[in-house]
Amino acid sequence: MNLIRGSFGGSRSTRSRSRSYRVACVVGAWLLCVAVCPAVVAQTPLPAAKNPASKDSEGFSAGWTLGERFEGSYSTAAGVYDLATVLGYNFSRHLAMDAGVPAYFVNTPASITRSNPGAVSGVGIGNPFLDLLLNYPSRSFNYSSEIHLTAPVADKKKGFSTGHATWNFTHHFDRAFGAWSPFLDAGVGNTIRDTRYFTRPFTSFGYNAAFTGGLEYDRGRYSFQAGAYDVAPWGNQTMFSRVFRCGAAASCSATRRISHNRHGFASSSVTKGGSDLVRDNGYEAGIDFRPVHYLDFEFAYSRSVPLHLNNYSFGMGVNLSSLVRQRAH
Repeated sequence: MNLIRGSFGGSRSTRSRSRSYRVACVVGAWLLCVAVCPAVVAQTPLPAAKNPASKDSEGFSAGWTLGERFEGSYSTAAGVYDLATVLGYNFSRHLAMDAGVPAYFVNTPASITRSNPGAVSGVGIGNPFLDLLLNYPSRSFNYSSEIHLTAPVADKKKGFSTGHATWNFTHHFDRAFGAWSPFLDAGVGNTIRDTRYFTRPFTSFGYNAAFTGGLEYDRGRYSFQAGAYDVAPWGNQTMFSRVFRCGAAASCSATRRISHNRHGFASSSVTKGGSDLVRDNGYEAGIDFRPVHYLDFEFAYSRSVPLHLNNYSFGMGVNLSSLVRQRAH
């Protein structure tokens, strides 16, 4: 899932949160309504990644933060949606932490259920996570880093967990030239994290390096971003499908060992193989609209070249702590 923290003023890397969750669509709609309706001019929390170097002093507030985000991705391989509540604390302008629990809603596409009628997708709680955030912005150059940790408590059969504790260490750099900001995200971990623009139809366990580079054009209330990404894994990899879970009528083995079939998630709940199993690269573009400082809407498109997937995503975030502070004043 993609985390939301508007008060810390971090970088795009903190925006991408492996992070997505569900208690029920009804609950998600209710929470969004509670947060937005009283404000009339609703606004979602600004993702931590949403402060380019040219806006280093914007939006910082020390103390506790609370955010709510509903987001989702749709492609021919899956519909994966999540609701996340994130509680954080800003120790200073440079140091912060946050934690949360995601809830997922996953739709299994007809292409999978036609060949495996018993295959079912899942709805449930994801792994709780903890993020440690470091941020050093300036008027010309912005750097931030994030350590993302998860505990393996979610249902592995639904693809919401790998059954292992996971970690990712990500660095973000951007340089502002007026409203334009070229950026680079680089990280390493033992799982592939979902990003702002691509919630994968599977989770993975295995070492990998991930890179995203591109250009953002920011005009305050709205911004545009375009770039390319690459995931370079090494060693043995395990893929846990979010869209295929063996039901009573499905005929599948618990684990398939495949080296090069990147679409193993569509025919088996668990797939093992070499590094090519989850290797990925592609390009992406999105637009972000912030009608007010505590509300954020995002729409994006990404293309995975190896998976041959066109992915359409959206996000809605509410910075509840910022909203409460504004109403208090």
